[in-house]
Amino acid sequence: MDREQLCSQLQQQFEDFPRQERAAASFILDNPHEIAVMSMRDIARLANVPPSTMTRLAKRMGLSGYDALRELFIDALRGQNSAYGSRAHDLVELKQRVGEQRVIQDMANNAIEQIQSMCSHDNLRAISRAVALLAGARQVYCLGMRSSFGVAFQFSHVASYFAKNVRLVEGAGESGVMSIIHQTSPKDVALVCSLPRYSRRLITLTNYLHQQGVRIITITDSLTSPTARLAAE
Repeated sequence: MDREQLCSQLQQQFEDFPRQERAAASFILDNPHEIAVMSMRDIARLANVPPSTMTRLAKRMGLSGYDALRELFIDALRGQNSAYGSRAHDLVELKQRVGEQRVIQDMANNAIEQIQSMCSHDNLRAISRAVALLAGARQVYCLGMRSSFGVAFQFSHVASYFAKNVRLVEGAGESGVMSIIHQTSPKDVALVCSLPRYSRRLITLTNYLHQQGVRIITITDSLTSPTARLAAE
């Protein structure tokens, strides 16, 4: 078993775990780098569970204990080639050149860090797979409700310049949702943006589309969020 297989099993079995083990699994999935470098007690404290929960979860996944689970994440970290070190050096030099424009530089640094975190090895592979799904879809539905609607709108707006099969589902009313209920196909893809507080209506609609065979790509805050557990990517 490697880290990717473990994480896949954690996601598949997530709903069957006891409450504390769900909390532990959620933390592991969302913080893989911390698992590799922090102690079991520190991880348990951050996940707000007893250390014994981490051991029970590891054994439930067929491992000898938490150390064996942690080793999977250490091995994965060793295998990644990261250019962040050289980029960080360049940013330091740039900051020295900027001087008094420190406030602007700090804002730029925050944006750069966000982009770097998005470009992790796992995320890049997921994005590539998501692109393949979108490119091969008969129809692409874009869904987002409440504060997440803007993301779905932006994607559909940009895509409309070069694709004719991308459709924004207006989440504010029932008419947009009802209009796609009987039009979906397993050849379709739904791009779903779902951030806390999660919209129950969006979760219900995503679950319906999933049951109809529509493949789900979700932009969300956690690998254990309601839409993530239904998503192909």
